[in-house]
Amino acid sequence: MPIVAVSMSKSDLVALDELHNDAGFPSRSGVIRHALYALLAEHKSLEQAKGQVTVIMIVVYGERGKDDQCNRVQIKYSPLITATMHAHSTQGGCFEVVVANGEASKLHSFTKELRSQRQVTSVQTCLVEA
Repeated sequence: MPIVAVSMSKSDLVALDELHNDAGFPSRSGVIRHALYALLAEHKSLEQAKGQVTVIMIVVYGERGKDDQCNRVQIKYSPLITATMHAHSTQGGCFEVVVANGEASKLHSFTKELRSQRQVTSVQTCLVEA
């Protein structure tokens, strides 16, 4: 198996070690592989969706919060957005829950563009089948 080096903050490394120790993973690599598989499954479900769909996104922002570029991305895709909620975590960071309806390919592009923003720490998506 190839070896891949990953750079991360000290707090991310602490979280990685906690998952390794507390969740029963055999190694740090096991934690990272599991996270990768979960992200791939999430990505494939939206990528493979067809037609009109509803997606719930949880967008987590970095220490400095949401910036103007993130706002521009949301404005670009605002016709798809049906609801948003912005909140602050107990650790001082912020996140948003975004509900969007539209063509699956456009929602996939929206998610991809959000993930590419420097201030975005993570984007989790849930394809709603209702």
